[in-house]
This record gives sequence, C-alpha cells and structure tokens, in this order.
Amino acid sequence: NSEGIYEPGDYIGRSGLEKKYQDLLRGGKGVKHIITDNLGREVASFNEGVLDKKAVPGTDIISSIDFELQQYGELLMGNKRGSIVAIEPKTGEILCSISAPGYDPNLLNLDEDRGKAFQELLDDDVNKPFLDRTILAKYPPGSIFKPILSLIAFQEEISSPWKSVSCPGYYEYNTFRYKCHNHPHPGNVKIALTHSCNSYFFDMVRNVIEQESYYKPGRGLNTLAMHLNQFGLGRKLGVDSYNENPGFIPTSNYFDRLYANEINGWKSTYIMSIGIGQGELELTTMQMANLAAILANRGSYIVPHLIKDFSKENTELSDEFIQTNYVGIDAIHFENVIKGLENVVKYGTGRNANVPGVKVAGKTGTSENSHGKDHSVFFAFAPVDDPKIAIAVYVENAGFGSDHAAPVAGLMMEKYLTKEITPFSKRKEERVLAINLIETPQT
Repeated sequence: NSEGIYEPGDYIGRSGLEKKYQDLLRGGKGVKHIITDNLGREVASFNEGVLDKKAVPGTDIISSIDFELQQYGELLMGNKRGSIVAIEPKTGEILCSISAPGYDPNLLNLDEDRGKAFQELLDDDVNKPFLDRTILAKYPPGSIFKPILSLIAFQEEISSPWKSVSCPGYYEYNTFRYKCHNHPHPGNVKIALTHSCNSYFFDMVRNVIEQESYYKPGRGLNTLAMHLNQFGLGRKLGVDSYNENPGFIPTSNYFDRLYANEINGWKSTYIMSIGIGQGELELTTMQMANLAAILANRGSYIVPHLIKDFSKENTELSDEFIQTNYVGIDAIHFENVIKGLENVVKYGTGRNANVPGVKVAGKTGTSENSHGKDHSVFFAFAPVDDPKIAIAVYVENAGFGSDHAAPVAGLMMEKYLTKEITPFSKRKEERVLAINLIETPQT
C-alpha cells in the first residue's frame, strides 16, 4: 500500500495474509518486510537483509487448455475413475487433460491442516487422487489398437484392405482359440473395424509375427515393435509435463526371457492377444489420444504439449513442439481404415459417440482387467475431413467401450466443436452424469 508495508513479491500465504490484515485493522504498526519460506512460514532475514532481493516477475505461460472443455470433462468424469485427453491434431496442443477422481486443491492451503489433508489424500489407495492418469497410468488399449495394427500390416504388405477372413464365432490356430461375437462376415478391413471382429485381427497379427516363419516369430514381432515406436508407443512422447510414463511394447528379447525354459522357444500363439490390444501391450491415455491425432493427420503428429505461447516477445516454443513427426505409413493406407472408423460411429459399436451434423471417426475398446470389471475405452477425431479435435477416453471398471467411454467422448467433441450440447444429446449427457462408478462396487 501507500505506506509500503508489504513489498512487491512478498508471499505470506492466504492464512498469513489474513492474520497480518487483521493486525493492521487493530492498529498494528511497524510491519515492514515479511519474509516467508516455501511453506508460507515467516522466517527471519539473513544477515540483516544484506542479501535480500525482490522477486522478479517471470514470463507468463499461455496454456493450450480450453477452459470450458476442461471444466466440462471434469463434470462428466464425476464419480468415475479414469482420464480424458484431447489434442488439436494440427498443432499438438493439448485441449484438455483430465484425471479422475481429483481433489479439492483448497485442502492444501498453507495452514496448520495442510499436513493432515495431504496425508489423507496420499493414503487413498482406492481413488489415488495424486495419480495423473493421463500420463502416469498405463493400460491395455483394447480394440482401439486394431486400426493401428491394420496400418502397419498394410505398410509391410502382409495384408490388404480387401482381405477376407472367416469368422465362425471364434478364431482357432494350432493351440490358440479365442471367441468372437456375432456380426456380418468380415470381407474387408472396413467391415472388420466396424464390427470389431477379433478373428480378423488375430489372423492379421499372426501373419505379421510369422512373416519369417512360425518357428521364428522374433523378427516379425520386432518389426511390429519398430513401427509402434514410430507411433510414439513404448517410449516417452516428450510431453511438457512431469514424469511421463513410456508405457510398454514387448520385443522378442522380452519373450525370450519370459519363455527361457521353453525347449522349442515361444511361438505366435503365445502372444496372439496383442492383435486385439491385450496381453503385454500398455499405453497411457496421452499416447492413445496421440494415436487418434496421427489418424486425423493421416500419418504424422506434433508432440502433445500444454504450453501454447509466452507473454514475453522473442520467447518461442522448443523445436520438439513445432516439428512434424512422421510415423512411416504411406498416406494411401489410411483411407480404408478411416472409412471403417467412420462406420464404427455411424452404425457400429461407437454410435454413442455421434455428434449431430459432424462426421466422426472413432473406435471403441473393452480392455480386459484381471482384477475386476473391464475398462471402457474410446478414441476418435472429428470432423473427419478437417480434424479439429482428437480425443481418448478411458473409464476404469466401466465395461464395454460403447457404454461409457464413447458417450463421454461424443459429448466432449460436441462441446468443443459446437460450443453447446444440443437437445438431441441432452439425454446422453444426463445418463453420463448419473452414472456413479466410485460408490458402486466393481467386481
């Protein structure tokens, strides 16, 4: 104030500020320079203040987060565990990054209750409010992996978009047998993606892994892993956020160690579940959203980032948040895959992600969970012909991707693209908001 009682840059915490203010109201005088540590505790000046310096304002960071979209996503994820990440495909800017459940940051005010509140949040092993599920939690992606596998198989000329595979309700090969569900004959990749045929993609991944021979699966698996690494999987993307998890993509070395006691070594039948995004595959939600951005861009991405700009002139983003990364898949291979993903939302398992008046391409996934109910997964981008948003939604212990993750993604895309929720989608919104997966036991 005009008497210079507090110096610019002083920080004494909310509770401390209120106390000093009350002291002044009671006529307190002589309070000049309040010095505090990083916890807001008042400390004495060292050497009579000879080395004291005023705080120097830093450069303001302009975030890429769309405030309304972030707020809406947090509302939709109320009483749920999981995460949402949305990216602007052309720039890599992160539009929202939501980890649920969260916590009230006011609980950690710099006061005498802070330690107790912090410990209670830390001890919550069920909800894990301090776990950033967008970049730290890693999950099997489920069937959203199928379009990525398709692109790699096409690029390697191991399969084609017009290949037909028999599906009598299961896939059987040597010692491997896995069920599928009732759907039209998968006469091409578009039909297989639309109805998420497991048999089609078991056949595809087997041919990728066995490209040398049934008895030498290592080369094929390593080729698959190499391509997945180009998609930003099995490694850190380089997001400008702390402690990003790289996820996990297995190579032949991993299975050589795992099956070291097998006399004749491991075979493709040991790892077929990779073809439908299960088994050893583990991705973060950020990586899943980036896969949607790669599909939107027809084969490229910019590393997702939260910093959009700086207030200070001549301060620029780092090169990694500007340069384009190509994933090594020819553009011609995307047409049929994306058409299949459009059909998923039009009349397949992703109909709950429909956005009125907007062409959406997406894929549902149901991630098997050995510890409880399966996880619900969905990724998408829209509009198909001029993508402005790529999104991934992961809802833990929620079952089918079509039931929970897809409607959340659809509402988020609608909110971002149209700035409102139409009456047509209100019933879907009401259903999502009413679902409580926190208090309902998951078995």
